[in-house]
Amino acid sequence: MDHASKSALTLFPLLARTSRTAVAALMRELRAWRPSRERATFGIEALLSVALAVAVAHALHLTHTWWAALSGFAVMQTAFAASMQRAAYRIVGTIVGAALGTLAGPWIGTVPWLFVPAMAVIAAVTVYNVNASRWAYAWMLGGITALLVMCEARTALAIQPTADFATMRVAEVVIGTLACVVVATVFHWGETTYGKRKSGAVALPDPPPQSSAESAAITSPAVRRLLGMQAALAVALIAACVQFLRLPGYEQAMVTAIAVLMLPAGLQPDTVRKPMVEKMAHRVIGCLLAGIVGVAMLPLMRGHPALCLVALALGVWVGCHVQTGKEGASYVGRQFTIAFLMVFVQDHQWSADPMPALLRLVGIFAGMTALLVAVFATAGTRLSRNSASVP
Repeated sequence: MDHASKSALTLFPLLARTSRTAVAALMRELRAWRPSRERATFGIEALLSVALAVAVAHALHLTHTWWAALSGFAVMQTAFAASMQRAAYRIVGTIVGAALGTLAGPWIGTVPWLFVPAMAVIAAVTVYNVNASRWAYAWMLGGITALLVMCEARTALAIQPTADFATMRVAEVVIGTLACVVVATVFHWGETTYGKRKSGAVALPDPPPQSSAESAAITSPAVRRLLGMQAALAVALIAACVQFLRLPGYEQAMVTAIAVLMLPAGLQPDTVRKPMVEKMAHRVIGCLLAGIVGVAMLPLMRGHPALCLVALALGVWVGCHVQTGKEGASYVGRQFTIAFLMVFVQDHQWSADPMPALLRLVGIFAGMTALLVAVFATAGTRLSRNSASVP
């Protein structure tokens, strides 16, 4: 058996072990349920941010309300300064990506032999810079937005409808992000004011959010090249399916292919595979649990707004509690919350129809499948053979 085959086959036992470890960590987290003031505050902030984003999106009759809800949750961090930084990155990245997709999409989207390679190049550049730049989150949102707008341009066939879609996408992200900013600011102001009155002293500001610049700079260039190659292959496969097979839920497929490859800073050739497989396993477990629980609950809610809000609040609370835990299941909790939002937040109104949620979840698993194919396809590279020895 050659090196490539051996390297590829090591992925299965590693994925199995990582999945078992993640499930065990989640079970420990649920058994050791320890609410605290900090964890409760984060859950409340995330819930209020999502609720405000959904309310405004519904009031403005936006096309994809769930994008606003996801932005309201994804930007929220436990530290106020980190939330503000993430909000800026998300808005800037989305605007730049929407502009790129609008300008390039109508010219490339209608040419099949050019569309797939162009999508692959965008994915490769995005992932390479995501793992090297202090603006990593902005790069990720910019790349994802450009990919989505270019996919839309395939059917729009003109710059005006493409620009309309891109503008709507920016509006949904901005509304969700600003909802998070408003909620985080109110809580930060309240906590600061309360702290001053209680202690009679000036409260210390939040520490600055940890930047990835210092450690990301030492991430091996070879690692970044390999991750960029894997992103290009995965997105090329997804784009081909969009072009020729009309893949449902392709938005989440592309988001998955990019997001999973945003790895911790400072990775070297012998440490790259384990964190990537861990993110894959955690994303699958979190989304699968949310899909099962959420879709099972939908018929019980019967599309009633009050009941749907209660169910949504419960799911977000549980996901945030796991995310802020210390048992090693944090990313499972985050993915659970994201998938739960996909199930319950419909585009225009509260609904008991599970089909939109199922299509989004199918997209997530399609993206994971494409990424696994890309990992196998690059298993013969020198870097992959070195990293295959990771236990």
